[in-house]
Amino acid sequence: MELKEAIYGRRSVRKYSDKNISDEDLKEIIEAGLWAPSAVNLQPWYFVVCRSDDALKSLNQIMGGSIFGLTKVLNNRFKSNPEVIEETVNFVKSLGGAKTVILTFLQQEDYDEKIAAIESAAAAMQNIVLTAYSKGIASCWLTAPLHVEKELREKFAPGKGPLLAAITLGYSDACPRAPRRKDGRFVII
Repeated sequence: MELKEAIYGRRSVRKYSDKNISDEDLKEIIEAGLWAPSAVNLQPWYFVVCRSDDALKSLNQIMGGSIFGLTKVLNNRFKSNPEVIEETVNFVKSLGGAKTVILTFLQQEDYDEKIAAIESAAAAMQNIVLTAYSKGIASCWLTAPLHVEKELREKFAPGKGPLLAAITLGYSDACPRAPRRKDGRFVII
C-alpha cells in the first residue's frame, strides 16, 4: 500500500468484528509507533496494549465513567446532530467491541519540553493507525478517555505520565465516509 493511500483512506471506525488481531500484526503496529520521530530523541511514549478479557473489562468499566464529561462536550459541539451524540456515547461505552485498545501515556510525569513530548507521542500514534490501516485493521483515535485520565492511569500505568489518548483496533466490514475537509487550514507564503 502506498503511503498516500493509507493517509487518504484511513477512517475512524467505531464498530468492530470479533476477529482478533494476530500477535505478529500487533507487534508490527506497535513497532511502527516506536519508530516515530521524537523531539531530541525523547521517545516519551508509553503504550499499554489492552487485549485480555480482564483488561478490556476494566477499561470498559472505567470508560463508562467518562460519559458525563463527554456528553457535555458533545452537546456543545453537535447540538443539531443528536444522532452523532448518541453514536459517540454508545461507542465510548463499549469501545465498539474492539478486542485491542492501546492507551498512550507519557513515559514520565513531566518533561522540560512538554509540548514536544506530546507531539512526539502523537507522531507515534499516527504511525500506529496508518500501519494498522495498511494491514487491513481499522482504528479510532479517542480523546474521550481524558475524562477519566486519573482512573486509567492508576489502573494501567501507575508511575507513568499523563494519558494522551486511546486507539481502538480491530476489523470492520464498514467503511465510513470521509468527513468534509474544512477550508482555510493552510497558507503558502
